[in-house]
Amino acid sequence: MFSNLFSLDKKIIIINFLVSLIIFSFIIGNLVLNLNVILLIIISFIFYNKKIINQNYSKIDKLVFILFFYIILSSFYNNIYFLVIGETNNFEITIKSLLYLRFLFLYLVLKFLVEEKIINLKNFFFCSLLAVLFVSLDIIFQLFNDYDIFGYKAVPRRLSGPFGDELIAGSFLQRFALFALFFIPIFGKFNKQNSTALLTFFLFSLIVVSMMLAGNRVPLTFFFLSVFFILLMEKKLRKFLMVFVLVFFGLTFTIFTQSKQIQHHVWGYYEKIIEIALFLSPKNILSEEELENEYKDNMFYTFEYKGKKYKMTNSYLKEFKTGYVIWNNNKFLGGGLKSLKITCKIANVKNCGLHPHNYYLEILAIIGLVGLIFVVFLFTVIFIKIFVRKYFYTSHLNHYHLLTPFIFSFFSEIFPLRSTGSFFTTANSTYIFLILPLMISLSKIKKEEYYKLYG
Repeated sequence: MFSNLFSLDKKIIIINFLVSLIIFSFIIGNLVLNLNVILLIIISFIFYNKKIINQNYSKIDKLVFILFFYIILSSFYNNIYFLVIGETNNFEITIKSLLYLRFLFLYLVLKFLVEEKIINLKNFFFCSLLAVLFVSLDIIFQLFNDYDIFGYKAVPRRLSGPFGDELIAGSFLQRFALFALFFIPIFGKFNKQNSTALLTFFLFSLIVVSMMLAGNRVPLTFFFLSVFFILLMEKKLRKFLMVFVLVFFGLTFTIFTQSKQIQHHVWGYYEKIIEIALFLSPKNILSEEELENEYKDNMFYTFEYKGKKYKMTNSYLKEFKTGYVIWNNNKFLGGGLKSLKITCKIANVKNCGLHPHNYYLEILAIIGLVGLIFVVFLFTVIFIKIFVRKYFYTSHLNHYHLLTPFIFSFFSEIFPLRSTGSFFTTANSTYIFLILPLMISLSKIKKEEYYKLYG
């Protein structure tokens, strides 16, 4: 009945407003982001009710269903187990897993909205451009004024812009930068190709400078690699490859030489990579003196290899080991959603962090080896169907150019060998289950239909 109060056009306007607002909700915070997601789900079901549930489901969709069902099953089983052994007195783990179902509904809603051509993706790209420009300019404003426009004080070595105490501005920019860059050539409608190229170069330069100032080194690396591989793989854009590379390294070198704080930050990144690559270095072998003194009572952050004991000097390696030890306690089913406090205690892990700083290690710890197999299989199927068959062998940017930023943004997010936040947090799960259904649905659109919609 409520749905009948709105005309078809008004429904489309409301839905598109809510989808576009998600991008800005990442900046405002998790509370608004959660409210935005829930509101989009509820209103979509009010407007389109059974049509969302009765849509056609592909093999990928069924794998997503299985994954969510397994998360609930694993969490419920572990919750009962923890109740029996006295490690908890409530059903918080089960409740958290049920609440996590909102991301399954988000996936279903967005998939339906794209396939029914209700979402106007031009708005999504335009809002990405506005958000990226806003964050980038706010970071630069903060550099010169020591405060951003909201009054957040600059942190030494890393500028957070509108994110305040959360040093995630670079991560936000990396996630939406490709959509911002692709808006100009796809939707810009400039008469001259030179104007499009110059504006794209300017935006690219602004993003690089802002990400350098934000100090999030992993997102900056993946942003550059994404742009590099897009230009390398697409013949029409290959002529810009060297220019983009030179601009990137030119800007990086300029900022690097002008700031000792950034120099220290970048060298720290390099040293961490070396520490991880050379973790079996002879200098990490524990001496007799170390075994008798500082490591005598705590050998957790050490490991043995070929009869020799090595110390772990890198903080990421320590987090990785924490994730491994927790998983090793319950290899097949994990500990359930939001269970790390309990599983850390059971595994006798000291200084247990909120997550192991890697999606796949966290998935192992939370839903076990069975859950990881589901996730890896799902991502592999998506990679083969969309990247290999649709993009690499069939079209590149020739017919489905709108798909490109989704592909590279998604696979940058889930790349196994990178440090990350927690897979199961509001922001990260929202981003994954925002990009995933949009990418899958776009890949199904036929070439003729695609041109009618997006030109």
